[in-house]
Amino acid sequence: MDEPHPFRARDKKEVLFYTHYEEVLARVRPFGPYQIFCCIVILYASIEWAGNATFMDTLGSEEPDWNCTLKDGSGFLKIEDDDTDKCERIKDCSELIPIANEFFSVRAKFQLICDNDYVPLIQIIMAGGSLIGALVGGHIGDAFGRQTLFFVGQLLLIITSMMVTASQGWVSFAVIMGVNCLIYGLLETTALTMMMEYTSNKFRIIHAACFQWPIAYMVMALIAYLTKDWQSYFVFLNLVASPLAIGFMLFHESPRWLIARNKLDEACSVLNDLAHERWNNTKAKFTTRDISTISKTHTSPPYYTIFSLFANRRLAKQTFMQFVSAFTYSIVSSTYIYTTSTVHDDAIMYTLLDGIFRLFTPIIIIFLDYRFKAFGRKMQFIGALTIEAILFAIIIVLIATGSKYDDLGVVIIIIVTTMINDCVFWINIIQVTTQRYPTVIRCMAFGFIQAVKHFGAIVGVLALQPVLQTYSLGAFIIPEVLIIITLVLGFFLQPETKGKALMDQMIEANYGRLENAIPKALIKLAAGHKVVQMERREELRKDMEAAEAAIEKGKLVDSPWTFKGDSHNPSRKTSTMVVPQGDVFELEVIKTLQSIPDPHMGSRKQTKSSLKEYENRAYNYDDDTEDYAREFKKEKERKFHEKELELEARSRRNSAHSANWKNPSWSDNDASDLDEIKM
Repeated sequence: MDEPHPFRARDKKEVLFYTHYEEVLARVRPFGPYQIFCCIVILYASIEWAGNATFMDTLGSEEPDWNCTLKDGSGFLKIEDDDTDKCERIKDCSELIPIANEFFSVRAKFQLICDNDYVPLIQIIMAGGSLIGALVGGHIGDAFGRQTLFFVGQLLLIITSMMVTASQGWVSFAVIMGVNCLIYGLLETTALTMMMEYTSNKFRIIHAACFQWPIAYMVMALIAYLTKDWQSYFVFLNLVASPLAIGFMLFHESPRWLIARNKLDEACSVLNDLAHERWNNTKAKFTTRDISTISKTHTSPPYYTIFSLFANRRLAKQTFMQFVSAFTYSIVSSTYIYTTSTVHDDAIMYTLLDGIFRLFTPIIIIFLDYRFKAFGRKMQFIGALTIEAILFAIIIVLIATGSKYDDLGVVIIIIVTTMINDCVFWINIIQVTTQRYPTVIRCMAFGFIQAVKHFGAIVGVLALQPVLQTYSLGAFIIPEVLIIITLVLGFFLQPETKGKALMDQMIEANYGRLENAIPKALIKLAAGHKVVQMERREELRKDMEAAEAAIEKGKLVDSPWTFKGDSHNPSRKTSTMVVPQGDVFELEVIKTLQSIPDPHMGSRKQTKSSLKEYENRAYNYDDDTEDYAREFKKEKERKFHEKELELEARSRRNSAHSANWKNPSWSDNDASDLDEIKM
């Protein structure tokens, strides 16, 4: 289709050029049928992802009772899983046969107990695979696209999950699950980045909540209850997840990433399909010329690495903050897994309750985010960590006074703390990461925090689990210290990101969201100039009032701008000079004895306040664009009205004192000022 002529008459609603990606999102609908479809697919995919990645935390590690055949041939002996001396008793057994409980686990299949307890090693291998996959996925997503290996990765995830059922030993099981988690780490990173870029700031919290796993845990519990066996569990898990392959085929590449990489043809193709009637049905049409000004570059940006997250002071500070936050989140989650999993003898019931407890917290957070504009990202961050710190302090006091960590009261507090941690705190980490990193390295940033999360899981296996068995109080002191450290650092370092638009290029990471590539120094200069002008206008206003007061007393004033009286500044000393010209009159001449302040610099507080106001209005707009337009229009109307009143008052004064004042009532400069305000 031919592009429209630039001077041809257009419809009023048609936009000639788009200067921000948010304007494009508004035309295709930031939360339409396509975005809802993507959320449903991700919720569906979480069944497969959680069913594989968390299997060894609960279902796969459940320990059964054992039927022991004694070496001396004297008979059989039943050894229960909670016997404190079971390892000594097992040494007298020539053969161990697991007595299946509600679920026949991997631990029971390969007899991973006592000296052969390799469950922690399997967990480390799986977490290590996810860590590597997250880092690789971050680099692939930023260099070649978020959709790269998306469909193929999900297909490989299903294949490896089915292959694990053929494992004849714990080694082969661990290797296959390690590969499976590597693919999962890659998929989770690219999918999370793509979902965050599909929508606007207003609906981004919904997309972040789609990566919560309450439904996944409940479906896992149902599959485990029906199958009763770990091999049948994986078979039916992948049968349920098989339709995902079709859903992933319908995912588009992130248009925001395509524009940032200057792939405008592909971006237009994706945007036109999203606006098509089969999806969001907005009937918008995009051409490369329409979106050419968004990319702000005529060449593809260079390829970045994980070291780009530390490219400047601003990014390095934020990356450090995200590292501490993600690590604290992971340690708190690990504490929950190792302390509450022993409470229920039935791993299936534990998994079901875990899903039910997680179901309502994301809904509450979404409601608060929409209902209260003041409920910002920093408030969520500080509030979540403060509640966690208080609850962990209560747990520490209870255990120190004699309670056990598996007592019902302690367990309830742990569950509440973890629901806040896994839902509120983690969603906050995702949202802050989305806004604080530009599009060209955003996937790498998500890969980094996912890698830190899995690194924390490894630390939990190596440190928290042994500490819990030897010194249970220490297993709660460690996360409490981390929570306090994160809270203090976040109070000073974590910015407020609610309502701010996303950045796209690395240059924006230095100064924030740029509208017209204005250097920060120029912004500071403009703010300083604004402060000086405000001070100067105040001085002129006072001089005008003093001149009017002198005229009312019968004094002759040559000009209100050269007249200086002491009515508005008593600290200034004056002297009287008599000028004998016909009629004698007094002219008060001000001789200022105080030092004159620097006219080019206002106070530090005023400059900082003005700079902050200018920066907030200069960029970082997303969904509040319409509000700002109305506010800007009101400001223009107010200034125009004030200018009219000022000129009207001046006209009246000039008419009354036309014999003394030679200035005309209206000048060309005044008319031009009004015209400028109208524009």
